[in-house]
Amino acid sequence: MSLSCSRLLVIFFCFLMISAVEAGGNPDINQRAIDELKSGKTDVAYASWWGFQREDSTAALQAAIRSGAKKVIVEKMNGPWIVTPIQLASDQEIVFEEGVVVQAKKGEFKAATASLFTASLKKNIQLTGAGAILEMRRADYDAAPYTKAEWRNGISVRSCSNVTISGLVIRETGGDGVYLGVAKRGVTNQKITIRDVVFERNYRQGISIISAEDLLIENTVFKETSGTAPMAGVDFEPNLSDECLVNCVLRNCVSENNQGPGYLLYLPNLTRDSKPVSIRFENCRSTGKGRALSVTTRNNTPGSVTGSMAFENCTFESTEQTPVTFLDKPADVCPVTLKNCTIIGPENNDAALPVIQFTARPGVVGKIGGVAFKDCLVKAAAVHPVMMFYDASYLSAVDNVTGTLQVQHNNQNTLYRLNSELIQKWMPASEAGNITPYQTDISRLQPLEANHETSSKPRRMVPQLALSQYLVYAKQGEDVSVQLTYHQLARYTGDKMPVKVTAPSGKVIPVDSVPFKQSANCEFTAPETGVYRISCDPGANFVTVDQSTHPLCLASDGSPIRLMAATGDFYFHVPAGIEKWAVGVFGGGAGERVSATLYDSTGKQVWSEKDINTPKLYTETHKTSAAGETLRLVLDRPSTGGFEDHYVLLVGIPSVLALTPGKLLVPAEPLEK
Repeated sequence: MSLSCSRLLVIFFCFLMISAVEAGGNPDINQRAIDELKSGKTDVAYASWWGFQREDSTAALQAAIRSGAKKVIVEKMNGPWIVTPIQLASDQEIVFEEGVVVQAKKGEFKAATASLFTASLKKNIQLTGAGAILEMRRADYDAAPYTKAEWRNGISVRSCSNVTISGLVIRETGGDGVYLGVAKRGVTNQKITIRDVVFERNYRQGISIISAEDLLIENTVFKETSGTAPMAGVDFEPNLSDECLVNCVLRNCVSENNQGPGYLLYLPNLTRDSKPVSIRFENCRSTGKGRALSVTTRNNTPGSVTGSMAFENCTFESTEQTPVTFLDKPADVCPVTLKNCTIIGPENNDAALPVIQFTARPGVVGKIGGVAFKDCLVKAAAVHPVMMFYDASYLSAVDNVTGTLQVQHNNQNTLYRLNSELIQKWMPASEAGNITPYQTDISRLQPLEANHETSSKPRRMVPQLALSQYLVYAKQGEDVSVQLTYHQLARYTGDKMPVKVTAPSGKVIPVDSVPFKQSANCEFTAPETGVYRISCDPGANFVTVDQSTHPLCLASDGSPIRLMAATGDFYFHVPAGIEKWAVGVFGGGAGERVSATLYDSTGKQVWSEKDINTPKLYTETHKTSAAGETLRLVLDRPSTGGFEDHYVLLVGIPSVLALTPGKLLVPAEPLEK
């Protein structure tokens, strides 16, 4: 072959190589090794066999995972593995070599739930590394063209079993470092191990645990979470009552400098019908500016989850907030034990910040507590109370808090043995706690006006959140139509809002639900004369009544009536024979406020409070007239702070509010002693 011919062949082959690359081909693919894997000669694969590309190696890494190899080795290359979302496979170990960086591709992950790695309904997965880094671009996701979201997780594990994650650094995600959720209703994660992992600078949580059974997290660090609430190191937070937290153990873990709580156990969505929880912390530590430990359950219908939670040899420290809080924790259900634990802080001079706080939120039924401190140590400045009770329900009290606390206030040591007398001294029950609750029997209610009238439209719309209840008086045979709108609040999503109508006899009348962000009529023909209860639950969103053929009242079952940015006049009735009653008003959370003024039946102002955040209570002790008394409560915007969620609580009297005095529904007969 002549020299000129050889040159032509070289040029020709170079042209073919360039053309292949330009067409998307990859000359670095090791087809021979891939064929040997397919033939069964080996069950170990190297991700680079499918062609590492510096700009985007998604195809290579995803092909390696889908190859069926029992082990996939991700090698350290001359740059990071730039990828779009990767789907994991069952029965596979992925080994990330020391120095490996897997990085989310810039400009990708636009879907709100796009995670770096996802395992859904998979089993027998191991992700191991020697300090290898899994990294996203959280700063990018907060600006256009991205839709703001909190679910762009590092590793999303949903309804999986036998999963181990170890030796990795997971950082800069657009959601959680690891999310343990549910892909199929009723299928929880089982046998999950997370070991020797560092979670840093993630957007929502280090780890979110939605549902898990036989979970072990050990020798793991959660730090510098910041972005969107709760911003915890670890968050146990089921979404539905059929999810579970069974045999969950954290051992030798550290949570530090997270914007939110170090360890958050938020369990109100679990009920007494859920599987009993079993959560245990051993030799764990939480430090930083935020709360170190926060435990929340429910304490209302249908009741708190059962089981137990235990913390042993743990340290909970906060420099700026109350280190340990318990919210709505029932006194007699699901005991919490702290053994040989140290609780430190805060470091400021805010006397309103205790070291340990118990909180009863609106709607709580019964006493809260049920916490045992066994040989625990408290370190704090003398200005900070050891324990404090914040009662937003007005009706609760703290009970069944036991054990011993060694308290170091400055240089003074005091041993406290916790008993009912000391707890009452530190955390007295609320003023309204000794008021006899009023059991509202809707079958005894009737319009205050003698002549029952219908109206085509409410005087004004009143937005309501969470469980909302309305009372309608109708005569037998009348057609009732109430137009409801299911509104979106912020970025919360929804599907259909359930609506329930209960007749005076207790019979449930079937009606249609309301689609999300739409209006629908709740329509029925009254089978009997009396008061009908209309219940709807917009969840995190809100509902309004736009039109109604009959006057409506706002109501509750003794819990606060929850409003949203509602102003104007509200009327309530004090029946004859009531000797002591109270009305409470308060804002919905940190920074949320409302102003209130109360007028008696003569129009005289009897109470006024501006910019209410923490609960404010007006209490009256007297006998009303033979006909009872109707009072007017005026709600107004605050002069400072936010104005959104706020509550009205009626204690010792019917929990019924009307927008017009004559439309009030009141007991037909005086209260019998």
